[in-house]
Amino acid sequence: MATTQPTSNQIKHNLRQQGFTVKSWAEAKGFSYRTVSDVLRGLRKGNFGEGRDVRQALGLPVEE
Repeated sequence: MATTQPTSNQIKHNLRQQGFTVKSWAEAKGFSYRTVSDVLRGLRKGNFGEGRDVRQALGLPVEE
């Protein structure tokens, strides 16, 4: 059975429940806010580099 990946809004909601904004989470993890925002909005696929690291940190599936 295939699992669905969480939506951008679900991820942001989970971060807020943990006491983070997207910006504060990015800073705490050492990522650029722009990269995290782009990954969440789907502008950056995150197949390599910092985008891939962001996807992994957010618990999103990464293509091998």
